[in-house]
Amino acid sequence: MTNQPLILVSRDRDAVATVTLNRPERRNAWTVPLQRAYFDTLEELDDDESVRAIVVTGANGNFCPGADSQALQTYSDTGTTNPEMATISQPEWFAATVSKPIIAAIEGMCAGVGLAQALLCDLRVAAPDTRFTTAFARRALPPMHGMAVLLERCAGYAVATDLLLTARTFSGEEAASLGLVHYSDEHPLERALNLAADLAATSAPSSMASIKAHLLAPWLERIVEAVTSVDESLDSVLASPDFAEGVASLVERRPAVFPPLPSRKNTPQ
Repeated sequence: MTNQPLILVSRDRDAVATVTLNRPERRNAWTVPLQRAYFDTLEELDDDESVRAIVVTGANGNFCPGADSQALQTYSDTGTTNPEMATISQPEWFAATVSKPIIAAIEGMCAGVGLAQALLCDLRVAAPDTRFTTAFARRALPPMHGMAVLLERCAGYAVATDLLLTARTFSGEEAASLGLVHYSDEHPLERALNLAADLAATSAPSSMASIKAHLLAPWLERIVEAVTSVDESLDSVLASPDFAEGVASLVERRPAVFPPLPSRKNTPQ
């Protein structure tokens, strides 16, 4: 299983490429190699004239539950991220810059960086029983991957505040009511493929590329700033006792016990 490619690409409809995150033994949990393979695949498909629309899904009934817990444990132990991350040429928001429409077909778990990557797609179809969560607050992490801006962009400030502060789990049905996904469907992949095929057959590629660029333009600077701001302070966060407790609670499957925020009076300015 581990020797299989991290990304599978198939052509299930004319001019439509289906990209499958393929780490089923870990429910498609995110790793640096998976990110590299995913972004490289999107880049190749964006340059392929035979492809007019892209569907992204996950293997074996899960989209992506977020960062791999084994990687998180390593980050906690070392107090730093994987140095290989710096060798990935594309930025974290790369999917949003692809000129062709990307439709996410979501089921199972979709959390953390998995949710961020779904929100970077242009259209989202989710099974009603999909389990979504931002996750960060329960791991003592800041809103990584531009999540604060991505949530506000898709569903507004109030929804972003709720989902980030509580890190609660919510369903695909609720996600549709909040505006985070466009369609709730029992068969998300089939619905996504049909949508992609319709776009490929009826919408001008030049027009879709222009529409995507215009929709992204007002938000791109904020997304870049959000990602950069978090990355600049990330090593200190990963070395913190709070993050260690957040990871331990995940691995041990128990509620985290975090200390209070230090008083501002006792904190050096």
